[in-house]
Amino acid sequence: MTTLEEIHAFLAEPVAAAAERERRTFPALLAGTDGSVVLFGAGRLGRLCARALRRGGVTLHAFCDRNPQLHGDTVEGAVVMSPEEAAHRFGTSALFVVSIWTGTARESMAERMDFLRRLGCRFVANYAALVWAHGRAETPFHSFDLPSRVLENAPALRDLARLLSDQTSLQTLLAALRQRLHGEFDSAPPAADQYFPREVVALRADEIFVDGGAFTGDTLDAFLEHTGPAFRAYHAFEPDHANAEELRRRVAGLPEPVRPKISVHEVALHARNELLDFSAEGSPTSKIVPRGGSSVPGRTLDSLFSDQPVTFLKLDVEGAEQDALRGARSVISRDRPLTAVCVYHGPRDLWEIPLMLRELLPEHRFFLRQHQFDGYELVVYAIPPDRDVR
Repeated sequence: MTTLEEIHAFLAEPVAAAAERERRTFPALLAGTDGSVVLFGAGRLGRLCARALRRGGVTLHAFCDRNPQLHGDTVEGAVVMSPEEAAHRFGTSALFVVSIWTGTARESMAERMDFLRRLGCRFVANYAALVWAHGRAETPFHSFDLPSRVLENAPALRDLARLLSDQTSLQTLLAALRQRLHGEFDSAPPAADQYFPREVVALRADEIFVDGGAFTGDTLDAFLEHTGPAFRAYHAFEPDHANAEELRRRVAGLPEPVRPKISVHEVALHARNELLDFSAEGSPTSKIVPRGGSSVPGRTLDSLFSDQPVTFLKLDVEGAEQDALRGARSVISRDRPLTAVCVYHGPRDLWEIPLMLRELLPEHRFFLRQHQFDGYELVVYAIPPDRDVR
C-alpha cells in the first residue's frame, strides 16, 4: 500500500467508529491496573488531564515531574513528586500517563514513555486516550482534538493529500493522522533547517524576507547562516515588547553590511488594523488572546507593504496564522512569494492554511515538514514555480 493509499484508508474510517474508539480506549488501558492514574507532567496539559480524570470519576494518585522546584506542591488537588518516588509507590499498580505537550526538541513521546518504563512503571500511556474519554470540554488543545471531529473534515484532508508534492510530505501527513486519529506519536527524527529545508527552499540574493513571529531572532540567525549579507531586506515582526527589545539588541550587534537591512516592527500581523488583546510572556508563546493582560497594535501586511514587494513570507504567530494570511491576501496575490507557515497551533490549521494558500497561490508547489518531535513545529511550504529546487 502506498503512503497516499494509507492516508485515504485512515480517512475512510466512519466518524461513529472513531467516536466508539474514543469511548473504549482509555478503559482498556486501565484494565489490569488498580483503576488509578499518575500524571507525568504538571504543566498546563497535566492540569487539563487532572480535570478530565476528576470529571470521569477516575482516581488521580499524584503528579510526577522532573522539575524539582515543583516537588511537594499541590496541583489540581494532587501532590507533585519526583518520577522516581512515584514509580516506587505506584509503578506496579497505577496507569502512568504522559501529560507533557512539548518538552524539548530532543525528546519524543516515545522517549518519555520509555523513561517511565525504565523506572519500573508497568502501565504507561500518552495523554490522548484519557482526553478522548473524559476531556471533551478541554478540547481542542493546540493541534489536539477528538478523532471524530478530525474525521468530520476528511474531504479537506483528502484535498490536502492531493496538494502535497513529494513523498516526505505525504509521510509527514500520515504521521500527523496517526497521532491525531489513533494517538500513535511519531518518533522519527525531525526535519532539519526549519523554514529553510535545503531540498525545498533556496534563498536568493534579492530576498525581501518577512518574519512573522520573530521572537528574539532565532529565525534571523538561521537566515543569516544561509545568506550572510546577500539579501535585500529583512522585516522582523515581534509584538512582545521584551522579545522585541532583545531582538533589537541582537540586530545592533550585527556587522555593518547586514545591520542596516534589518527592521524590527513591534506589531502583530493580523487580519485588520486594530488594537489586540495580548499575552506578553517574554517567551516564544506570547500570543493574541482575549483578556491577555496587555494590548498590541495589529496591522495587516497589505497595509504595511502596499508599495513594496515581499519575496518570502514566514508565519509562526502562535495560532494567529490564518488572521495574518487574511490580512496579506493582496500582497500574496500580487507578489506570489515563497511562504512558510506553521500549521500546528490549532487542529484545523493542518488543512485550512494550505488550502487557503492554494486559493491565493494556485501555481505553487506545496510541501509539509515536521521540524520537532510529535507534530510540533509542523510547517507548510508553498514554493513558486520559478523557485522550485527539485
